[in-house]
Amino acid sequence: MADLGISTYAVDLRGMGESTGQRGHIDSWQDWVQDVALFVQMVQESVGGLEVVPLGHSFGGVVLISAVMQGAVRPGRFVLSNPALATRRRVPVLARALGWVASRLWPRLALSNGVDPKQLSRLPEVVAQFRSDHLVHDRISARLFTEWVGACRLAMAQASTLNTPYYLIIGGGDQLIEGLQAQEFEARTPARHQTRIYPDAYHEPFNDLGSELVFEQLGAWLVEPEEETSGDDAVGGGW
Repeated sequence: MADLGISTYAVDLRGMGESTGQRGHIDSWQDWVQDVALFVQMVQESVGGLEVVPLGHSFGGVVLISAVMQGAVRPGRFVLSNPALATRRRVPVLARALGWVASRLWPRLALSNGVDPKQLSRLPEVVAQFRSDHLVHDRISARLFTEWVGACRLAMAQASTLNTPYYLIIGGGDQLIEGLQAQEFEARTPARHQTRIYPDAYHEPFNDLGSELVFEQLGAWLVEPEEETSGDDAVGGGW
């Protein structure tokens, strides 16, 4: 992105990476929404009048949708990458029910998220880096699970109110996130948008075979915005 004159900022949400908090746990979805709002504000203050284009991937995509719909973040446009609006693996009814009970009685109870690193990318080196990264964890708490489910339901229910332009990236080979749900969300939104589906891409299109095309096409959308969006150099932010 730097070759296109686009600066990139990233943040570890609480409970992730180098940020504080129990791994894979939040007390409320609003915690992450507020984190994102503060992050975007920080980036905006650091770049002055340049356009800031938030990008949310996977869970971050749902957080960004929530933040934009609530008005916590008010970008001219934004980007979604395989937003985790639904998983490919169906959670059994009993397990889902137990999750809701645990969220009330033992919200910090954390279990494995069941993610197989081989499902993230078709590049062996990316999978190897993921496995060896000491900051990576596979935890998801009962409270995070139920907060995420609730946020997804609200996003789908209120999709018709979204008017902010966006760019949607879908990996057709994603074995973790259900791309059809993202397409259903897209169909419900009246906002101007552009969708790019990469038929064979896994969960992380930016870290997969063919990522050059993903960056190239996103860059073209950022530096050649439609008439209603800003023509200034863009600054991306992601989580």
